Amino acid sequence: MQKNENLQKRFGSKLAHLRKCKKYSQMLLAEKIDMNFGYIGQIERGEANVTIKTMKKLADTLDVEVKELFDFSF
Repeated sequence: MQKNENLQKRFGSKLAHLRKCKKYSQMLLAEKIDMNFGYIGQIERGEANVTIKTMKKLADTLDVEVKELFDFSF
């Protein structure tokens, strides 16, 4: 369980980093992918498990490839 939680937190940190680089608020990102902004916060804090479909929406909206969401060397 610890490994999964760590992965979720790292994924969330990367998402927050990419979002801030685009100068998007959580609210704006949520609107662009048609989701609740609270869910974006949960993802960024590592509290939510993201589906592949959601990952694709996030990547497309942030103009990156899905694999970029997993590049934790930032």
